[in-house]
Order: sequence, then C-alpha cells, then structure tokens
Amino acid sequence: MNHVFNKDWIIIDNISIINMSKIVKKGIKNTSPVSLDSKSTTGKNVKQYDLFNYIKNNSIIDRVKEKILLSLDRHLHLKLNNLKLLSAWTVLGYKNSYHTLHKHNDKKNHVSSVIYLNILNSNIKEEGNFYYVYKKNEEIKHGSYRPQVGDLIIFPVWLLHGAYPQSKGLRQTLNLDFEIN
Repeated sequence: MNHVFNKDWIIIDNISIINMSKIVKKGIKNTSPVSLDSKSTTGKNVKQYDLFNYIKNNSIIDRVKEKILLSLDRHLHLKLNNLKLLSAWTVLGYKNSYHTLHKHNDKKNHVSSVIYLNILNSNIKEEGNFYYVYKKNEEIKHGSYRPQVGDLIIFPVWLLHGAYPQSKGLRQTLNLDFEIN
C-alpha cells in the first residue's frame, strides 16, 4: 500500500446527490433504527440506520466509488482500481444531536466517506460542523469544516472525527466505508 496510507489526510470534494436522498429514504422505510449504545451518534433527537444490505448493490455506490477513486487520484496522486463496500449507514440528526470524537478502525487499506444529504442553516460558529484531529510532523492538530449539501468528505478510517452539536434543523449524512482493492 502506498505510503500515503500511513499518514493522516482528509479530502473535501462534492458529489451529485440526485436520486441519492430518495434511495436513502426508501432504505430508511425498509429498516429499523440501530441502537446507539455503542455508537458515536449522540442525542435524544437522532436516529441511525444500517443501510448496507439495502444499498450494497445500488448504482449510487458505483457513482460514489468512482468519485472517491477520482478524488484520491487528483488529491493524493493514488491510482487505485477498485473499492469494496464494507459498511453503509445514514444518520438523521436533529436538535442537540452530535457525534463524539471517534474513528472507524485502524486498517491501513480502508477509507471512510461522509456525504451530506441535508444540512442545517446556522450562523453560529462551528454549529453542526464536521471536525477532525490529525497528526502533522509529530504534532497533534485539529480542523473543522462547515459542510454543504452534496459535500463528500473522504479520509482514512483511523482519522479521529465527529460533528459538533446543533441547536436546530436536520443534518443527514450517508456514511460509507470501503476497502481498497
């Protein structure tokens, strides 16, 4: 595996979400919310749905994989052939919901992605922002990003990240983890 997968990095790009929201809504209707006991998803007004079995063979996965492969090539100069979907879930976060600082695993050949299907409109600094912690030259640093609808955030699965609390509105994401083949 390329040396890039031994370093922290994050790519912020965008993707067309045409039909993606409809497919996710159908998936929500066909599944039950998961227990949040061991999840980073936090708050009384939040639900998370495992969509892996519903979405794994859907054409939107091919579109997301293609976009991630292009982004990895353009930003990290990685020419990869394929990605294998490992997990897929959506989070519906309303008032007072957030994500505690977490990572998905420590595998060097896995990438995570977050696609923003809906965002809250807020003028409050960092409210609902995606945040992350990374190591640069042996120094611990952090960053925050205010997402827009259609944003695609790609990062290695070990990168610590979360979402700041929000006071109103809906923040909905489609989260996909992949193994690099």
